[in-house]
Amino acid sequence: MRVLAIDTSMGRPGIALLEVATPKGKPAKPRIIDLSHVTTNASQHHGLRAEIIEAWCVSFIAKHYSKGFDVIVREDFVAKTSKTGHPVYSAWGACDRALNKFGLNFTTPAISQSAVKKAVFGKGKAEKEELAQAVREWTGYIGEFAVDDESDAAAIGLAYLINGGVITK
Repeated sequence: MRVLAIDTSMGRPGIALLEVATPKGKPAKPRIIDLSHVTTNASQHHGLRAEIIEAWCVSFIAKHYSKGFDVIVREDFVAKTSKTGHPVYSAWGACDRALNKFGLNFTTPAISQSAVKKAVFGKGKAEKEELAQAVREWTGYIGEFAVDDESDAAAIGLAYLINGGVITK
């Protein structure tokens, strides 16, 4: 099973591709196939930043498209005001457009930040470093996360797998 997970934001979204192997007679084991992020410039207009995110997302999807994705998931976001919501929803739209270019869509409902932390770390108020360490423990990943948005994206994919009963500790 291949899971594409996106931690969407206007400033620095992250993306992770996870794969779960189920060796005969052994529990399913997730591993990180690839990670990426892009940083946009806050002094640029939202339209340009969204275009940059879309191009980055298209590039990542194109790199892995030939093997397909079984699940495409993102973290949920609920804005308190239009000022905080507009940038994130613009980034969401950019990722939606990137997926649509390949005939893809998000395949499952978004997962809340606290639900991601609870599933992967065990409690809904994990710090970034704690969540990154939990991702390493679940996946055996020994590489570096360039930024916490990469480990957050991997955690979103793991939360989907944990909540769906695909993987267990």
